[in-house]
Amino acid sequence: MAKPIGDTPTLYGEDAARFLNKMNKPLTDKDKQFKKRFDAVRKVSF
Repeated sequence: MAKPIGDTPTLYGEDAARFLNKMNKPLTDKDKQFKKRFDAVRKVSF
């Protein structure tokens, strides 16, 4: 039997700042190509 998923911990201090910087970073060309292809596959398969 699978274990239940616990609560997500809250980030504070440097960990929170690092997370926000990573989330707000603009997408690279490689990331944009991946997202475009992923969306195309998702439309066909789901």
